[in-house]
This record gives sequence, C-alpha cells and structure tokens, in this order.
Amino acid sequence: MKKKAALTLEQATIKAAPYVRHKKKLLWLLEKATRKSQRCYEFLLAPWESWQIFLRLLRAHLAGKFCAPADSILIIVAAVIYFVSPFDLIPDSIPVLGLIDDAAVITCVARANLTLISNFRKWEILHGGGFPSALGSEPFKPTPIQKEFEKRCREVFDREREPWGKPN
Repeated sequence: MKKKAALTLEQATIKAAPYVRHKKKLLWLLEKATRKSQRCYEFLLAPWESWQIFLRLLRAHLAGKFCAPADSILIIVAAVIYFVSPFDLIPDSIPVLGLIDDAAVITCVARANLTLISNFRKWEILHGGGFPSALGSEPFKPTPIQKEFEKRCREVFDREREPWGKPN
C-alpha cells in the first residue's frame, strides 16, 4: 500500500492557484476550513484571531468587496489548504501535535501579511464587516473571543484619544 506524502506549505501554495481562480472551489474550501476550525477550536487559541481574519478576508475578496495583492491571497489560500489537509508535516490524526504545525503555518502567514491584516481590519471597521459566511447566506457573526478583542481594542483606542492633561 502506498503511503501518502506529507503536504508542505510550498506544495499547498502550488495547490492554491486553482482555488484562487475558481470562486466555487474557494468557497468550498472555506466551508471545509470553517467546519474544521470549529471542531479544533481549542488547538487554535494562539492564532485564532489571525485565522478568523483570514477567513473573513477571503470571504470579502470572494464577494468582490475587498481587494488584496494576488500573492497574499495565494499564500492565505495555501494556509487554508494546509490546515484542511489531514496529511501535512504532522498528520492531524496525532492528538494535539497534529494541529501544532497547522497553527504554526497560520502564525507564519499572518506575520508575513501584517500590513494586509492591518489594512483589512481598518477596512472592516470603516465598512462594518457583514459579508456572507462561508457556511451559508447568514451574515458574519463574531465569536465571543472576537467580541472581547473588539471591546479591548475600543478601550485602548479611547484611552489613547484622551488628552494627556485631562483631570479626573
């Protein structure tokens, strides 16, 4: 019996090109990634926010609402393919360890695209988000972690806007 070769991020990048060119294929991949991320939530705590941003960014890109550089879209789709693939460098069937490499890939791709992520978050704030989810026609609903993150961001933003010499 032939053993399946492990998928690397480089191979996932090559596989990503057809998904980027075909809207239905990319939507299917997003649906699959969303379902898997809901099942594996506890293993994605560290890169969770980046992962959710990637999924929202791709949905906005698919809807034609947000434009991003093609190479960034390609590497984000590659990260999604890597995440969805059960046969990557550390197979997902190995408890706990199987998702560590997926989390590392998400983190690396996020770090390589910090400017894009920042620009997308600004765009979301200005446009109020609300694009369709990958799992249906429902609008995007933030998770409790995302709501808490937004709340803390607003608090920091409000604090930084206060004048320095303002009396209590």
